[in-house]
Amino acid sequence: IQGQRFMGSHYAAYVRRFGLRAGSSLYVKTKFRRGLIRVRVPGAAEPLFLRAGSSDRRALNEIFVRGWYDYPYDGGPKFIIDAGANVGFASVRFAHLYPQATIVAIEPDAQNFAIMERNIRGYAQIHPIRAAIWPEPASLTIENPQDSPWAYRVRKANPGEPAFPAVSLQQVMAQHGARTIDILKLDIEGAERELLTHPDNHEWLGRTNMIFMELHDRFSPGCSTALDRALAQHRFARREIGQNLLLLREPQLPAH
Repeated sequence: IQGQRFMGSHYAAYVRRFGLRAGSSLYVKTKFRRGLIRVRVPGAAEPLFLRAGSSDRRALNEIFVRGWYDYPYDGGPKFIIDAGANVGFASVRFAHLYPQATIVAIEPDAQNFAIMERNIRGYAQIHPIRAAIWPEPASLTIENPQDSPWAYRVRKANPGEPAFPAVSLQQVMAQHGARTIDILKLDIEGAERELLTHPDNHEWLGRTNMIFMELHDRFSPGCSTALDRALAQHRFARREIGQNLLLLREPQLPAH
């Protein structure tokens, strides 16, 4: 009975968000099919691809059904970074909410990145980078390749290991001529501790207005403590939206 109630609450959320016909169709298609499927999601200008039966559906629920990233931004953001972009759903949602913004979608995993490229194909303002976010340029590797792609964690690569590049938030800003990160989505499976404990963390924290962050103390103990220490020099209001911590700078920096 409890499982039926849980399933019913999910179905009801689809119907509330998209209406009976579209919500029912999307719910059934994403729940009962398997493999890579193509779906039409109200609120997305182009069809989206996801791996049905995987964590992609959970991401779809969070972003398009529950609206976790729909918190309003005063004045309209100009520059958005989606760090840990997975298959690109958050970037697509940001593109719909803020069509004038430049969005950089950063994802290290090759499989995720390939699906993301298909999902963002119709959005010229989304710029994909296959890399990980790290405090400084580095070569990284996935330390838990046996797990699901959404849960991959990264570390510095040892000589001879398969590796991919890492970029810093400061690098991404410089590449796009941005002085301010208006919105930063940070879902990087524990690597946020590395960002927050690095001595240069104030270079990007001091120039960011809104942060959606998922903390991963279960993977990397100390993430929450690192955040508290890093924010001691900054004024951010905190709110919780689903599993995300939302940080809002007070007062907001002007967009550049």
